[in-house]
Amino acid sequence: MRPGLPWFALAIFVATLLGSIAFRRPDAPWSAPVLAGCVAGGIVSLLAIGIATLLAGRAATTDETNTPILERIEEHSMLSDQAKRLVYRDRELELLRMLVEQDIAAGEFDAALRMVDELGNQFGRREEAEALRSRIDASRREDVDRRIGEGTRHIARLLAAGDWDAAATVQHRLERLFPEAPAIASLPEQILAARLRHAAEVETRMRDAHATGRIDDAMALLRDLDRHLVGRESTRVLDVAQPIVAAHRERCGVRFRDAINARDWSTAVELGERLVEEYPNTRMAEEASELLAGLRSRADRVQDRS
Repeated sequence: MRPGLPWFALAIFVATLLGSIAFRRPDAPWSAPVLAGCVAGGIVSLLAIGIATLLAGRAATTDETNTPILERIEEHSMLSDQAKRLVYRDRELELLRMLVEQDIAAGEFDAALRMVDELGNQFGRREEAEALRSRIDASRREDVDRRIGEGTRHIARLLAAGDWDAAATVQHRLERLFPEAPAIASLPEQILAARLRHAAEVETRMRDAHATGRIDDAMALLRDLDRHLVGRESTRVLDVAQPIVAAHRERCGVRFRDAINARDWSTAVELGERLVEEYPNTRMAEEASELLAGLRSRADRVQDRS
């Protein structure tokens, strides 16, 4: 029996009892009111019983309908991370493969290998992971060969231009990036050989110019040769370098004096400034410095008149 029904049964029982008494004594003054009250009370009790029964049925139906939904929500929230990963396994696999391909295309081979390890270890795709590792290794070798080829061609251009320092900088960068690459092992020797070969060519031309009296050419070649000799290498040309410097200094002095005598003040200023710049610690440079102020003044007056 549901809770609350005994009270309705008691009310009906009391109404029935009072109605029976009133019915047996119709002549009594209280009979009619009691009988009317019993009928009304019985009707109200019956309505109350019906309403209570209807509400109880609806409540039971609602509980039965909602219970599966709530249970499903609770079950989903209690899924472990591993279970959720199994549910989305195929989607995660596709995403992982896509990221591996993107890293290979971008040359990010170490990052691609880390994802391949996850593909083999976490997803059990060991054969697929091994195939991807082979692809990555091949792509890495191609990338290394390409970059080394570009670097060596750049070094060749720098050697042709005689820029030994820049060539050595590129060589050191390649060694840092690819320390185990056999293709770059000989680069230091190649740079040294190119520098010495160029120095020997310049030295030959310089000696020939000095021997034939082309002092200006010999001096220009000596300055060029000085850029290519390192340390004690320069000692082998001292025998010719000193006579070239002395002859060039003397020639500059002669030209300076000839320009003064010819009253060619602009040329005298130019030659005097060169003497001071190129041979600053000589008696000739000291004399030129003493004369330059007056020479500039005369050159300016000549220019103003013209």
